[in-house]
Amino acid sequence: MDSNRNIRVMLVDDQRIMLEGLETLLSIRSEIEIVGTALTGEEALERLHSVVPDVILMDIRMPGMGGVKATEAIKRLHPHVIILILTTFDDDAYIIEALCNGASGYLLKDIDGEKLVQSINEALSGNLLLTGKVAQKLALNIRNKNSSFGIAGKEPELTQRELDLARLLIEGYNSKEIAEKLFLTQGTVKNYLSDIYTKIGTNDRAKAVLLLKRYLSTGEQ
Repeated sequence: MDSNRNIRVMLVDDQRIMLEGLETLLSIRSEIEIVGTALTGEEALERLHSVVPDVILMDIRMPGMGGVKATEAIKRLHPHVIILILTTFDDDAYIIEALCNGASGYLLKDIDGEKLVQSINEALSGNLLLTGKVAQKLALNIRNKNSSFGIAGKEPELTQRELDLARLLIEGYNSKEIAEKLFLTQGTVKNYLSDIYTKIGTNDRAKAVLLLKRYLSTGEQ
């Protein structure tokens, strides 16, 4: 994104008072421009015909198309749009499904304004955002359940270099930052990441992070 222009944000929530509160909160920030609001997932998709934001703050439970399905539909049409779930619900199934469908983060509505703005900026940098409660629930879910990898549920065999990249990936580093840390070109990093994604059976960054966290937690390497 051009660093000289504002961050274009769309708000999607079925509670008008929440929309108004978020709009007021974010509009006072000089670097943020609210480019649209929507009360449902369907309305958000309709809004995208006329304006495509950099970031969407998405509620999870809404009449009609909820946040999970809306995230999936929007990412299919506009894969570069960053979607952050902002909700009161920290249900495991919602968290995992939203992240697997392309959400770049799962935040709870008790987050303070400064942290929300920080999260928006971090998501734009390629980081996966989870509030403390959500991260804890997700870690427990991954530890307690088997995740299937690759073909026929076989766990991947990652090389040492791929493991180095995987660790940085789950820590939230983007391709450019990984390249700098490992003294590689961005093209080489992208090739390694492509190989990792193939081995674990997904090309979605959020899902890859979830699977790799579980893989690295096994202590096999």
